Amino acid sequence: MPEKHFKAMVVSVGGTPSPIIFSLNKSKPQYICFFISKQTKKMMEDEILPNLDFKPRHHDWIMTPNADLLSDCYSKLARDLPALLEKWEVESQDVCVDYTGGTKTMSAALVLATIEKSCCYSYVGGDERSKGGVGVVLDGKERMWFLDNPWDQIATAEKKEVSILFNKARYASAAEVLERCISRVSKEQKPLFKSLREMVVGYDLWDRFKHSEAKIHLFKSQEVMTAISSENREIKGLVNHLEANLLFLEKLLKGEKPSSLYFRDILSNARRRAELEHKFDDAVARLYRGIEVLAQWELKASYDIDTSNVKAGSIPESLRQEFIIKYQSREDSRIRVPLYASFQLLRELGSDLARGFFRAYEMDLRPLLDIRNSSILAHGFIPVERKTYQRLWEAILQFSGTHEEDLPRFPFMKI
Repeated sequence: MPEKHFKAMVVSVGGTPSPIIFSLNKSKPQYICFFISKQTKKMMEDEILPNLDFKPRHHDWIMTPNADLLSDCYSKLARDLPALLEKWEVESQDVCVDYTGGTKTMSAALVLATIEKSCCYSYVGGDERSKGGVGVVLDGKERMWFLDNPWDQIATAEKKEVSILFNKARYASAAEVLERCISRVSKEQKPLFKSLREMVVGYDLWDRFKHSEAKIHLFKSQEVMTAISSENREIKGLVNHLEANLLFLEKLLKGEKPSSLYFRDILSNARRRAELEHKFDDAVARLYRGIEVLAQWELKASYDIDTSNVKAGSIPESLRQEFIIKYQSREDSRIRVPLYASFQLLRELGSDLARGFFRAYEMDLRPLLDIRNSSILAHGFIPVERKTYQRLWEAILQFSGTHEEDLPRFPFMKI
């Protein structure tokens, strides 16, 4: 195996000095931290340091209060090692941890205390040992084993956690896990985790209706993930879904406000609140807004009427006086019409959408909207139940002529 050189090494000391001397002479670090006990301090001074065939820039040690007590070993390392590396100005990725020597407890504590640091790990083994093959490695028969960065393996479990969080609409939490992985995985793994983070952040922004910012992050993600996807089937599935979502997002951003695409987007957002988070008050509040957007879009697209500033002359005579009395502001004289009045206006203008709305209103929508108005996110204190959300969802799809497959759906992540 070719020799590897590290800026710093942390080595546990105990048993026999030969494997430690072998490990240090192979790697020749500039800085050495010996993890010792009271009993092995003399071994470090008299047997290890004099037998090094190089001169380190500096060496130091951390002494455990009790070599057989895991909590003592771990807490001593956790407290003293970061300060030592900071003094030496050594980054964790430039450190190799050799856990060959010392008690089993010292070795376990050394790994536990450094596992979050993206360190390389080494262990001196060999095929020829004393005591019939079960003792220490014979001098001159040593062999070093390296694990470059255990986080490349640990991150596999982290990706599963990211998938679970993402699929439950906990996008910010998923992004935090990915951020932690980015700081710890090896350089070769970073592009994948960075692109996944960009994607998760993009969907988080989209979920909060920050469409322009979402598009920027999703495009960044798409570029890298497309390159990676040729070697990863799960990533390829994400890329395909991402491409379809970006097409929808681009059309939404290029179009006018309000539009049918905003209506669909709001419905999708409501579906995520209900299906992924079981937040039915939030879901119904979004469905109500969706109905409102639908009316606003129909009025603007078909009759050039803006519900926030309706011109009196555009209101049919049968409604004009009533609307002026009810909805004209005393401050700026604007006529602003709410949801129900928007559909009244559409009905008088001859809209098929309005006819469908009032059929649904008499059959189903009226009591459902009354429940919404009594919810804690509207005007009352009564929580909304799943059945109310489901009935309102079905009524909206029916009267608007919308099919579920026409709504944008965020990907189901499985990586």
